[in-house]
Amino acid sequence: MGHTTGDTQEVQSEHDGGVERDLVRERYYEHRAPVYDETSYRGDPEIDAGLDRESKEIGEILSAETGGRVLEVGCGTGLWTPYLRGHVVGIDLIAGMLQLARQRIPELPLVQARVPLIPFATGAFDQLVTANFYGLLRPAERLAFLAEASRLARELIVIDLRSDTDEVSERIETRRVDGSTYGIFRRRFTPEALQAELDAEVLYPGELFLAVRKKLTVSGNGSSNGHGSPNGHEAH
Repeated sequence: MGHTTGDTQEVQSEHDGGVERDLVRERYYEHRAPVYDETSYRGDPEIDAGLDRESKEIGEILSAETGGRVLEVGCGTGLWTPYLRGHVVGIDLIAGMLQLARQRIPELPLVQARVPLIPFATGAFDQLVTANFYGLLRPAERLAFLAEASRLARELIVIDLRSDTDEVSERIETRRVDGSTYGIFRRRFTPEALQAELDAEVLYPGELFLAVRKKLTVSGNGSSNGHGSPNGHEAH
């Protein structure tokens, strides 16, 4: 397991497809998967009510702004998925998360794969949506993810956490599950910072969540990493 002392982390990683994997993060989310939904709240009634309110408001935006062929990257347990419109496919690395997503939305096509090695052909989707995922990525992962997004889709919608201050927060956060401690790299954003970083349009500047939309130019050599189209995948 990973252990945190201040802002230092015992890093366990390996390279996959030229991008370093964060094995601590992978183990943390596999461990947390069975209790992910119930531990997404902070225990403060006012903040928890705000999380519910902002989730609903962003959900309404997603319902209005999505359609066509949609890929949800890092779909987790499927909390945001019911708001998406069109032909939706969910992708996540963590088997425990996908099992819960399957229970929540039995008809949802699911693919287990490691991002950024997304197993679909160039231009396979109209939109790529991701929630509470982008802020977990280290610099090399971010570049690889954005390159894959540009290969796959014409538009990217990113939902993530707002910083508690007027500046971007970037640090190792201590997370605990059943007595185990993990050090998780996490960034939290201001609306202006996320907008500038992604050259995007702000869709939702909430107090707890942010949402932005980025137009993409599909690029790549037309190859796929295992699936030809959104309709030709093997669901897990």
